[in-house]
Amino acid sequence: MHKAQKAFAFNANIFIFLILIFFAGTFLLSCQSSSQETVSGSDKTLSSTFSGESSEQFSESQKKQSQNSFNNNSKKDLSKEENVPAPKDAVPIKVNKKSTAYFSTIDKSVLEDFQIASPTTINRGITKMRKAAIDYPENERVLYNIASRIMTTVWQKEMPLPEVPAIQKLSPTGANYLAMIESAKSGIFENQKGDKDFLGYVLPCIVLLNSTDQSNFLEIEEYLQKALKLQHNSILANYLLGVLYQKQKMFDKAVEYFDKATEQNAVIFEVLYQKTLCYVELKRFDAASNILNRLVVLFPSDLLLLKLYAHSAFAMGDFSKAELYASQVLQQNPSDLEFVLFRAKIFVETGEYLKASSLLDVYARSFPTQNEYLLLRSKLQKDWNKNLNAAISTIEKALNLYPNDKDIILYAAQLACESGNSIDGKTGGQLAQIILDKEPDNIKGLQFSVESLYNESNYSKAYEVSKKLVAVAGVPQKAILMHTKVCLALGYNDEAWRYAASMYEKKSDSPEIIQYYIEVMVKTGRTQSASKLINSLLANNPTTNLKSFLLYQRSFLTSSETVMLTDLRSSLIANPRNSDALFRMYQIYFNRKDYRKAQYYLKQVVSLNPNVEKYIRLNAELDKLVK
Repeated sequence: MHKAQKAFAFNANIFIFLILIFFAGTFLLSCQSSSQETVSGSDKTLSSTFSGESSEQFSESQKKQSQNSFNNNSKKDLSKEENVPAPKDAVPIKVNKKSTAYFSTIDKSVLEDFQIASPTTINRGITKMRKAAIDYPENERVLYNIASRIMTTVWQKEMPLPEVPAIQKLSPTGANYLAMIESAKSGIFENQKGDKDFLGYVLPCIVLLNSTDQSNFLEIEEYLQKALKLQHNSILANYLLGVLYQKQKMFDKAVEYFDKATEQNAVIFEVLYQKTLCYVELKRFDAASNILNRLVVLFPSDLLLLKLYAHSAFAMGDFSKAELYASQVLQQNPSDLEFVLFRAKIFVETGEYLKASSLLDVYARSFPTQNEYLLLRSKLQKDWNKNLNAAISTIEKALNLYPNDKDIILYAAQLACESGNSIDGKTGGQLAQIILDKEPDNIKGLQFSVESLYNESNYSKAYEVSKKLVAVAGVPQKAILMHTKVCLALGYNDEAWRYAASMYEKKSDSPEIIQYYIEVMVKTGRTQSASKLINSLLANNPTTNLKSFLLYQRSFLTSSETVMLTDLRSSLIANPRNSDALFRMYQIYFNRKDYRKAQYYLKQVVSLNPNVEKYIRLNAELDKLVK
């Protein structure tokens, strides 16, 4: 019996030991389950309060929180002395702010594609994520809809995304993302406070494409820079920064960001279009043409592109190309009055005045007092109708209606310089000074200032201004030619010759350059070279105007008055309106005291230059001698 009792006691102890192990295991599992439920239940709070972390990082955080919970529960059972903090007093878990808890379950490469947000990467991200419509969880549906709105709002030349899942019963976080982009499309900048993820920074900045309000530019710049810290290679963020700087007329900086928004082997129309606008403003016309030539092949009917190409070509002085694209615009939309006027402007520049006049008549039916219309009408009256008084009257009307219009003020200055008249009570120099007060380096303002001073015989001051002008890179040819005249007036023959010879070497086929070159040769005593060049040009059947000029200049190369008169008469046969030849005929007969013949030629000079005070005064003096 004693042995049986011992065996029974031993078995009973083993049974009790197994029961204790069973209850201990159950207790441990209960604690761990309780800990996991606590973390799982707080996940929503973390998602809405903090910027989230990646799924791997958050799993590690869950493990640590579970362990802490287990330890706290154990302590609670073993010791009643420590107080467990209430939820409101708990220290929040720190999370990585470079991502978002809302999108944390989406594959990282997919999320990156949507943050780069070029047409290529958006379509790639959709392909990676694509599934049946009912299978998209909320955050993927929201991301898909954000991408769809980016495509239709920012990349408008691209095909819309297909099979965009419907939006139903969104959480506040999901609805907020879509609200940001809808506000931006409506021209409202959502500047919500607090930490944000990439999309939270970049979506409100799409407002740049739909608003002219500049009050938020500093904050938008800050948002986009923060977005780029999170996704440095984002095409969308770089593009929007380029647009921001372009709107601030910081064109070099804009180009820098448009370059960053350019994908290799891909064409994003909007990026290249905006970059071209900057190149045109920077007068980098070769760079602009390179892009335009590429885009026009891919988008041959795009009106915005055709208009930009037309304006760019006009700015480059390529009027044939400007007219080509302007006509294509009007073929698509004949009622586009903006381009009716623009085409008239091209024809004024090319001297096709009849075509320009008919287009201006069409435009005038709707906008007879528009500023550019009045400017073009004045130019037409001067250059085609040869009615200087009408041109001055029209430009004075324009000055009264648009007193701050730079182009109108500059053309008024030009008319005043060419006519020797005051316009709206101001000389050409005074009108030019209005522009120079605001823009001291304005090229045209300096040009007309020099011409006005030259006409007033203030050669020293004219030389001072002209020297500053010709030092500017890319100065117009006419300004350099005027500088040679100022130099000749002051007796600076060597300087005049250097400029004339340099220009002739570069453009020996230009009639205008040829004329100035010969004039400088004659006035600086290079008579043999001048005679040789004049006779060579006359032998090649020049145009009537050039022939008239050459014969007029040859009249200075002889001491025989008979030969001189013969050349001058031949000059007037080629061009009866050559004022220089007519005035020289007047001088010869006046010196002979043959006042009636002198008056005959001087009256023709006055009729061709009715507003030049010098000719009017000489004619009045001659009238007294004839009587």
